[in-house]
Amino acid sequence: MNTRIKATLKGLSLSLAALAMIALGQNVARAEMVTFSTTGCFGAACAPVAATSTSGSGTAQANFAGIQPATTVNTSLPSGFTVADLGTITLSGVGTFSPTPFTLRVSQTAPTVGSGDFSGTLTGTLISGGSDARIVFSNMSLMIGSVTYQLNNLTGGNTLFLDTTSTGGITRISAQISAPAAIPEPATMILLGTGLAGAAGAVRRRRNAARS
Repeated sequence: MNTRIKATLKGLSLSLAALAMIALGQNVARAEMVTFSTTGCFGAACAPVAATSTSGSGTAQANFAGIQPATTVNTSLPSGFTVADLGTITLSGVGTFSPTPFTLRVSQTAPTVGSGDFSGTLTGTLISGGSDARIVFSNMSLMIGSVTYQLNNLTGGNTLFLDTTSTGGITRISAQISAPAAIPEPATMILLGTGLAGAAGAVRRRRNAARS
C-alpha cells in the first residue's frame, strides 16, 4: 500500500471516528436526561388524583400534598444516579388508620414516554406528639423504558415511616433515578456503515489505479 493510499485511509478513518463520537455523544446525552411527574392517591383500585387524602379513626388524616410537577433530572453523575422528590405526605390529627392502599404513579415523558406505579399500604396510629404511621410498599423499584426509579430512605427495605405531627407531619418521598448509556440509533449505525463502505471503495479504487 503506497503512502498516498495510507494517508487517504487514515484521513477517512479519523473523520468517521469524529462523526461517531459526536453522534454517540449526542445520543447518550439525550438518554441521560429524564423528565417525569407524579400523582398519588389513597383507596382501593384508585386512579391517581382521584382521592389524594384519607381519614382514620378520630381526627387522623393523611394527605398526598406534594404532587411533583414536570421535573427534568440529569442521571449522568459519577454515582450513576440522581435523587429526586416524588411527592410529599402530610399527617394531622390523632387516631388510627385501618390498612389503606396507596398508589404513587410516575409519568415519564423523556427519554421515553410511559408510566409506572409504586403500590403500598398505609397503617398506624397518630397520637399527640407521636406516630407509628407508615406505608409498606409491595414494590421498591420500577422501570419505565430503560429508566429505573428506586425508592429512597426506606426502613427494612420496604417501609416508609411518616413524620409525626410534632415535626409538622411532613414526609418527602424520594427515589434514586438511573438511566443506562444509550444504544446508537439505527440512523447513526447506517451513517457509519455507509462511511466505512465508502472508505473501503476509495481504497480499492486507488489500489486499482496504482496497478494500472
